[in-house]
Amino acid sequence: MRRFSPSSHTISIPKFLTILIGISASMALFRAGFGTIPDRGAADDTAVSLSRRIELTSFRPQIPDTPSPAIKAPAPLGPIPPVDPNAPAAQPRRSGMEVPKLQVAEETGRASLVKDLVGDKTCAECHPGEHALHFGSGHARTLRPAGRHPAMRKLTDKLFCDEEDVKVLWRYVIDGDRVEALLHKPGQPVQCVPLDWAVGSGEHGMTFISILFDPKIGQYKGLEHRLSYLTDGHQMIVTPGQAQRDVAGTSIEMNETGRVVDRKGLVKCLECHSTVTSDKKPGEFDPHTIVPNISCERCHGPGRSHVEAARQGLDESKLTMPLGTASATPLRQIHECGTCHRRINTVPPSQLHEDNHELARFQPVGIEASLCFKEGKSGLKCTTCHDPHGKVSRDRPAYLQACMNCHEGPGKSKCRVEPRGDCISCHMPQRTVSEVFRFTDHWIRIPKSE
Repeated sequence: MRRFSPSSHTISIPKFLTILIGISASMALFRAGFGTIPDRGAADDTAVSLSRRIELTSFRPQIPDTPSPAIKAPAPLGPIPPVDPNAPAAQPRRSGMEVPKLQVAEETGRASLVKDLVGDKTCAECHPGEHALHFGSGHARTLRPAGRHPAMRKLTDKLFCDEEDVKVLWRYVIDGDRVEALLHKPGQPVQCVPLDWAVGSGEHGMTFISILFDPKIGQYKGLEHRLSYLTDGHQMIVTPGQAQRDVAGTSIEMNETGRVVDRKGLVKCLECHSTVTSDKKPGEFDPHTIVPNISCERCHGPGRSHVEAARQGLDESKLTMPLGTASATPLRQIHECGTCHRRINTVPPSQLHEDNHELARFQPVGIEASLCFKEGKSGLKCTTCHDPHGKVSRDRPAYLQACMNCHEGPGKSKCRVEPRGDCISCHMPQRTVSEVFRFTDHWIRIPKSE
């Protein structure tokens, strides 16, 4: 996938006006070919708290039953300038398009999987330091309603083209917790695709998911948006895995708005960005009871019994949490973190080789492949270098000292090339992943040039 700069998205104004005239002329045909979901009426909508539901859409975008001439195509914006991250945020406003008609699924019964969860604020009562660190980490903001993500305010009313079809233009408008993604194609009606979730912390980028409900099979599905946000340069690029070369010859269900994922795929995507995806049972998705983001209890386990024991003043032995203990062995800790960050046994053997730099995205895989870990002498694990509660540190000297703790002193293995040099630049270099992202390679090894 080729990386595009903002200037590569420039559309000439005369050409763009021609496109807009074609769009306006075809608005009367906008209803053709789109299905609908029965509207349960305004009374039903107001009866269900917005905080208790995600509005559901059919698989294909829909339009108002009575198209209004007041609905306008977007005004020409001209060349898209680079986004200034320090600029004031644009105020949200409606696009003029009607969001697809909605259907509210039935409320679930009594909570089951979530009944023992107490929430991060309760943990903060006794662990304020850890809570403060976690609050600023990527784990605490890895799944947010798309309309609440700060980056969306920077992208509002900007135009972005599809790198593989420059005639296709996308425009984004915030609508409450959602974002309306408006698809413009020459000679075709404007499509409105509501984006429900922003997936990812935003450290490198994020992808958008629309929650879909198929009444025929009574299951939720997802639509992975065609474009993803790249933090570096505030760009919108073709979502990794959706490029033509990636989907050619596969059974991936694609359309011009993105990739359709079934229930299993939706859960697989969201379960590593949430504490639980449903209160019913593992492997299910329920928009009413999903607990977004990686909370304290995702890593440590449900905290109700722990909190109750602490409040009763019981012995410390009664306060043990089921997971995430500081005394965890390297193998257990690597496997806990690897549940989401990937384990080495989940990588096909044909892909497990030093020249596959895509593996740098999966840090536990690299650690498990490293001699430092495999020989078992160093006790190397994730927390040797990282505080699991906080944002990834940029303190390079601290990382170098972690290396020297095992490679300095009598009887210890020393680097024969540069004993006091920068261990990381040689043995854990930065790698380019998916052609646009940069990750530190955790497969610690001697460079081939040596």
